[in-house]
Amino acid sequence: MIDVTKIWERLFLGSLYDAERLGKANPLGITTVVSLTETAPCNLRREINYIHLPVTDAQAIPVGLFTAVMDAIAEHIRRGKVLIHCGSGISRASFMPPAYLHAVGYKSLDAALLEIARLRPIIDPSAILLASVREHLR
Repeated sequence: MIDVTKIWERLFLGSLYDAERLGKANPLGITTVVSLTETAPCNLRREINYIHLPVTDAQAIPVGLFTAVMDAIAEHIRRGKVLIHCGSGISRASFMPPAYLHAVGYKSLDAALLEIARLRPIIDPSAILLASVREHLR
């Protein structure tokens, strides 16, 4: 198991387990959880916003769903800290922080992926998902 990874000042990457643990304690001050899993967290904390946008692993992400995830991050990162997660924090959720960092002009998608891989060496984004993200960012 690897803990939540801080990607940017207010952007974190983790697993469903990490999202579930927030129901008991929130030491990082997460204010929004964006769930990309089929099943959303069950242990909820009243003061946290939960957004459930299920993404299928190893398939292209539809543009509407990609936009919804990006909009959720953009809207909530202004007011607090956002945890984006998938089942294990390795594949589905690993492509969204780099996409967001690219979209806001902080880093290119490839540079952001490299930095996140350095911070969280276990990431392994699906090639199909990643190709669709590249297409949506054009």
